[in-house]
Amino acid sequence: MIEEPSDRLIEQRIRNRIYEILEILAECDEGVDLVSINGYFNLFEDFVHRPSIESGMSALSRDERAIVLEIAHFLEVACETTPDFTKAEFIASGWPEQIAPKARDARALFLIRGLFSEELEEAEPGQSITARAAR
Repeated sequence: MIEEPSDRLIEQRIRNRIYEILEILAECDEGVDLVSINGYFNLFEDFVHRPSIESGMSALSRDERAIVLEIAHFLEVACETTPDFTKAEFIASGWPEQIAPKARDARALFLIRGLFSEELEEAEPGQSITARAAR
């Protein structure tokens, strides 16, 4: 029987996926080329606008949440100001160049704590919840 992951484990995995998307956004124009224009906007959107993140109840720290929501705002403005754009037009608009530094900052912030386990619940990366409770 396959065991369903806990809510905590799902939140840890989502944080890890957001980190991976930040790596794409940090690559500037190459990130757009890697995932296409739809992927560039939708990958991040798929993970960020979740009730747990918006309410501050996710595995993201307060600072991580703030910078992730700031990047989400950048992406929303970029999408609104360049409607019906092609990949080449979006790259030429300079938005990837504006978003990339903030994504690099976010990526560095995430790495201060590190990435969470994909299999075990952790209070913080590298600190299992069961080990912490045993102290």
